[in-house]
Formats: sequence, structure tokens, C-alpha cells
Amino acid sequence: MVLHVVLYVSLQMGFKTTQRDNQKQSIGTMLKQEQSKNLTPEEIKIRDWTQGKERNIRALLGSLHNVLWEGADRWNQPSMGDLLTPDQIKKHYRKACLVVHPDKLTGSPHLPLAKMVFTELNDAYSKYQNDPSTL
Repeated sequence: MVLHVVLYVSLQMGFKTTQRDNQKQSIGTMLKQEQSKNLTPEEIKIRDWTQGKERNIRALLGSLHNVLWEGADRWNQPSMGDLLTPDQIKKHYRKACLVVHPDKLTGSPHLPLAKMVFTELNDAYSKYQNDPSTL
């Protein structure tokens, strides 16, 4: 609806529409694009990775490969079947922390992203420890 109003106003004012104006976009997509203007590339990557999985340690560990950089060879992606028991979750959480721990990446260009990933994993694991039945 907003896009149609913009197009109508643009046409009324004599502006030419562009191909981008003619494309249909959801409000969520437009909102995401607007919010992305003020975010760093690392923040955008973290936002996209955590969206819909906020504080869910299983989902975050199961999709960690989507946010890691090339060369993070030490991470072996677990399947969701590998994240069923508390012991399995703890094991994979600790392995993930070894890969993204900021102290291990001092001086690396991946340090800002690693700090954000580490923080998200820590928050999610803390929530899981406090109430494992919520997952």
C-alpha cells in the first residue's frame, strides 16, 4: 500500500518511476532495508542469523555455519539430531565457543563478528541453562 501511494504521488508530481519502484516489496523487507542503513555489515549478518531464533541455543548452533567466515575450519556443523540432549548441546556449545572466542582471534579481521557471535551464543546458552524446558 505504501509503495502504491509513493508511486501515485511520484506520478502526480511528474517524477518518472524506476524499476525499483515498480517491484513489489513487503513492508518487512522495506523495514529491514531501512534499518540496515545504520548497521555495520557484521550487525546485519548477526541480525539475519538470529532472526526467528532469538535465544534458542539449538537453532543458533544448528545454523552457526551461516554466520561464520571462511577459514573457520575448526567448526564441524552439527545436525539437529546432534543437539537433542543437554550433554550434546553443552559439547557443541563449547566447541563453538572455541571457534569464535574473541581472545583466540585477537588481531583478526573477524574479531568484531566473533565478539557478536560469542555474545549471542553465551546469552542463548545462559537462557537454556536457566530453563532447559523452554526449548
